[in-house]
Amino acid sequence: MRNALGYLTFTKLKNQAKDLLRSPAKLIYVVVMAAVLALSVMGRSGQELEEPQPMYQLAALLTLFYSFMFLMVLGTGGNSAKTPMFTLSDVTILFPAPLHPHRVLVYGLMRQLGLSLAMALVLVFQYGWLKVAFGITWGHMALIILGFAVCIFFAAFCSMAIYVRTSGKDNATTVLRGCIFAGVVLYLAWMAYACRGALLPLLSGGQDFYGAMDSCAGFLSSFPGMAFPVAGWMAAVIGGIFAGDMGMVAAGAGLCVVLAAVLAVLIITCKNNYYEDVLETAEVAQSNVTAQKEGKFNELAPKNVKVGRTGLGKGWGASALYYKHRIENRRAGVFLLSNMSLVFVAIILFCAFIMGRSMEGEGSAALITTFAIGTYMQIFSEGMGRFNLELIKPFIYLMPEPPLKKLLYCMKETLLSDVWEAVIIFVPAGLLVGADAMAIALCVVARLSFALLFTAGNILVERVFGTVSSKMLVLFFYFLALVVLAAPGIILGVVLMTVLPEAVGLLGLFLGMVVLNVPIAVLVMYLCRNLLQYAELNNR
Repeated sequence: MRNALGYLTFTKLKNQAKDLLRSPAKLIYVVVMAAVLALSVMGRSGQELEEPQPMYQLAALLTLFYSFMFLMVLGTGGNSAKTPMFTLSDVTILFPAPLHPHRVLVYGLMRQLGLSLAMALVLVFQYGWLKVAFGITWGHMALIILGFAVCIFFAAFCSMAIYVRTSGKDNATTVLRGCIFAGVVLYLAWMAYACRGALLPLLSGGQDFYGAMDSCAGFLSSFPGMAFPVAGWMAAVIGGIFAGDMGMVAAGAGLCVVLAAVLAVLIITCKNNYYEDVLETAEVAQSNVTAQKEGKFNELAPKNVKVGRTGLGKGWGASALYYKHRIENRRAGVFLLSNMSLVFVAIILFCAFIMGRSMEGEGSAALITTFAIGTYMQIFSEGMGRFNLELIKPFIYLMPEPPLKKLLYCMKETLLSDVWEAVIIFVPAGLLVGADAMAIALCVVARLSFALLFTAGNILVERVFGTVSSKMLVLFFYFLALVVLAAPGIILGVVLMTVLPEAVGLLGLFLGMVVLNVPIAVLVMYLCRNLLQYAELNNR
């Protein structure tokens, strides 16, 4: 049994490679991703700056990015171990085997590190602009990817330790979350105090935006800024290697080793056997995998749902779908927007603040850049809306109502939420970048047109590829459909902006998208109006 874990690891890797070669959908996905990567790298070749940005700014970016990802993974897994260290097959094979629990734990940690490294490979697509801005090489990129993987690994490791120690203790979990939040607030306050000399003039209307950002970058790339647990330590290791500061490298690596030892001791010495703690997590993860293979989607809901009043109160027939969605939103703890939408709102408004300061006096251009970032995020928010969740449930197909009527009522809540979201995002964003009222109004309308277009894209993909078993292939066609549907409006906007620069200017881009997005979306919905009827026939 000495080499059992090594044999299990090698066999799993071999089977995954065979599965990749035997799956056309996965091969297509890999080929497309490789082509996109090649185009992104080749398209940036020869565009390096004559004087690349200093490496301490890259270290500051790594501190921010690593910290955000670490907190996001820790926040989603800190109360229920949602990042599984073991699969159900591991539980079935390893737990009954005559292996020491400590060796099994090391195997789970190494497996988690491998998954984190695979997740970090997405950063390869950022190599193009990093090479242009900082003149990095593939060796630098490999270190950045490794640092990201280690941060994700430690976030999962911390989640496991928190879960083992606070399992069944809701008060302890709440207190620990409050401590983490307080620590983040204190860190940000520390940074604001350290950079007060540059930030105060900026907040009072000063124009030295780049000086303020450089001051913050100096803080984040120095020892105080890199004191943030794990994320700052790994940024110190990577930044120290870039700058040749071996003292910073040793300090960051040493802190990571100490934390790993402490977390391992916390898990091993816990009175509750961690086998019991990870068993539920493995079962939940396996049920999610099975649901995805069957074309289902498990909604993330709070553990303790506040029911409040019961009953729809309103609605009859197909209209009950709309009121059902409103109740589901209320019970999920949503106020006007979903929790994920609130995160997107915060990110977009932060980007608007940055764009407004870095593009002073160019309000329309800054608003267009912010709009592009928001539209990219909108693809994911629309894909996780109530409309998509309802299509995988049987109730909508069993209603004795016309298919088009059911489809429209199913979309109603999503589209109304999109209206609130567009106003809440782009009215403050327009004020932050200094855009005029007309630009803000057109931006809001363009946002709504894309909401309608992306909803139509969901309907189109469900109508054409609803019976395809490979969800990876369906996701690929979903993005392809959105690109095809959005291309005419973007092209018309660019034409209007170029041909009529004095009449419409940069706002012509919004006009072109609104003029074509809405008719295209309505046409797609009309052609797919019997989606529920055909889906019902296919399910029989």
